[in-house]
Amino acid sequence: MTEKYPYYIITFPSVHHAIKLESIFKSKASSFLLVPVPREISSSCGVAAKIWETEIEQIISFLEQEGLEYDCIYVYEAMKHKPKLIKKLM
Repeated sequence: MTEKYPYYIITFPSVHHAIKLESIFKSKASSFLLVPVPREISSSCGVAAKIWETEIEQIISFLEQEGLEYDCIYVYEAMKHKPKLIKKLM
């Protein structure tokens, strides 16, 4: 399977938050998958959400409307490009 770019990676404070996002988001979009947190983002183990074919404004709006907690949102713009931090919650 080839990667579709750009895609976004959302990291969470815990696996519980990732699973909560999955339970709400998977019924609304087919371009969503829970994945291990990529090594270039964090060396710790964890689960992240990978979202493609969705605009970043829609993703942020969805997270805010649903009151879902997350740590950071990264974008992968092309193959072999490093991820760029888009938004970080304090």
